[in-house]
Amino acid sequence: MKTKLLLSIFLGSLMLSFSGFAQKKKQPNVLFIAVDDLRAELGTYGSEVVLSPNIDKLASVGVQFNKAYVQQAICGPSRASILTGSRPETINVIDLFQDFRANRPSIVTLPQHFKENGYETVYAGKVFHGQYTDNEMSWTRKPVKVKLTPNVPKTAGGYALAESQLMYQENKKALEDKYGEKLIRENWLDKGPALESADVPDETYEDGYNTLSAIATLNEMVAKNDKPWFLALGFKKPHLDWIAPKKYWDLYDETKIPIATRVNPPKDGARNGLV
Repeated sequence: MKTKLLLSIFLGSLMLSFSGFAQKKKQPNVLFIAVDDLRAELGTYGSEVVLSPNIDKLASVGVQFNKAYVQQAICGPSRASILTGSRPETINVIDLFQDFRANRPSIVTLPQHFKENGYETVYAGKVFHGQYTDNEMSWTRKPVKVKLTPNVPKTAGGYALAESQLMYQENKKALEDKYGEKLIRENWLDKGPALESADVPDETYEDGYNTLSAIATLNEMVAKNDKPWFLALGFKKPHLDWIAPKKYWDLYDETKIPIATRVNPPKDGARNGLV
């Protein structure tokens, strides 16, 4: 797992929310978006390769931080850090298997703060890491479960193509036979191909489905209109595996994507280039 960059372009809205508390004005609604493994490789940060019109548009009307860095280059610590406002070593989350709530029971998370100030709080997708979702303390409700149409194919292991599913099942069995089912499950080891480009609807994959779920949840809360809301939506991609509907792969000509020039690890960095 590699560096996580949790998008915070919308933090202007968060600042307004705290201002609202102080001035006792109508509390604004807040949308929090987290994206796994996303570097600042976007049009708004100057990339001439990546096509990111929606994020670029959001950045143009919000506040963009040009020197924003994660506290630690893996999922669990970086997410726990940004959502608690504490350093990884403060909450003792320095790997993927630590529960910040068990380590620091009284700490207040970002969604918990909104919850305690009268907000409806809900998330869809990957916001906290893995099983450490802090459901009891941070969230007031579950997201809407969207019913998929018949044209959305079933997936296995997150894959839509039959050949990918077969590789996933065969590799899963081989790993479990060698190391044991418990070890493989708890360490989230990859079992299928690193790439998949299937001609399927967005909602076939987790990110697309979670987006529909978040939209449906948002619409439900807007219609209800009894509380301000804090809605978090977490995208897993571009984290491995690199799985996306074919239409997104087709936006790029792979022969025109430049090869990385920075191939050596940083001085005094982690060994073997694992940064």
